[in-house]
Amino acid sequence: MADTLLQELSNADLDWLISTGERSRLSPGQPLRSSQLNAERVYILIEGKLGLNFGPGSATATPPMQIDELNPGEVIGIETLFGRSEMTRVETLEPVLVMALPVAKVQQKLQEDIAFAAHFYRAIAVILSSRLRRIFEQPNRIQFWGDRSTKEVLSIFGELRDSDVDWLASFGHTAAIAKDQVVLQAARPVDALYIMLDGQMCISAPQQGQFNPLVLCFGEADDNGRDQPAFTTISKGGMPGIISFLDFRPLPVTIRTVKDSLVFAVPRQTLVTKLQVDDSFASRFYRVIAIEVLELLQAVSSQLVHPAAVNQTADDKHWDEELDMADLEQLSEGAKKFNWMLSQLGVT
Repeated sequence: MADTLLQELSNADLDWLISTGERSRLSPGQPLRSSQLNAERVYILIEGKLGLNFGPGSATATPPMQIDELNPGEVIGIETLFGRSEMTRVETLEPVLVMALPVAKVQQKLQEDIAFAAHFYRAIAVILSSRLRRIFEQPNRIQFWGDRSTKEVLSIFGELRDSDVDWLASFGHTAAIAKDQVVLQAARPVDALYIMLDGQMCISAPQQGQFNPLVLCFGEADDNGRDQPAFTTISKGGMPGIISFLDFRPLPVTIRTVKDSLVFAVPRQTLVTKLQVDDSFASRFYRVIAIEVLELLQAVSSQLVHPAAVNQTADDKHWDEELDMADLEQLSEGAKKFNWMLSQLGVT
């Protein structure tokens, strides 16, 4: 994790971050984002350790609960970059050194420098995927929270251009999968980008003490996921297995069909080649993936703290209570592009 930014960013990218950022040291127990000024910045953790808490501040009746520890190389305040509400509170667990970057300057750089955007969005997607992976590898902490909102998922397609959707439709293929079949197996690699076109799948994880991909893959048990409690179900527009598509690491969850389903798959190597040669496409694709993983991470985190709130997660509240005209336009545009892809694939 400490090397993610160094691995994904170029020297020019790093030079810009260093020249734009402002370094500061914080004492243990100090909240990192406790003012409006701080909320207008994103932070890179350089030294020390931070606690990531889900929930509001200590002034409420329900105190926040720590859901993760963040080590050097993490980026804090990612939600702000995507216009999402922050659902976490970050505090220092020991003396730390951070570098603060104004959100406005980062967003301007992302718009003006396509190569930087491609590198930076990929790094953010990998960082978020690692956080989600750490939670999935402790499945006893997670409660079932119902079906992910189709509105929430389809809106992401509004981030893509028509040419992006056209390329995906040209190089992928569809596959029908019967009910109660394993689509992606825990501890195995993900060899394609999958998008659900119809049906329903569930996400679960092996219930052993510590995630051990070698035992799961080569052990004696034939674990098909049927006896594992589901965390959630996903439907049209969902991207099963996306967290392992980015970093090539074994998938920490099992994904199985609940109903007869139809999926669209783009071979990994085909997509990786496209991403390597087309920075413009890569910048939009990795932004979509980062948003998808962020929203899934927020939904999972809410169920670690408030398992009784099964019928309305914080994401549901975002859609039901805070859906403004920009959200509606994004949803409408995403749905149109998704439906256009279906027509290109001959799916009704």
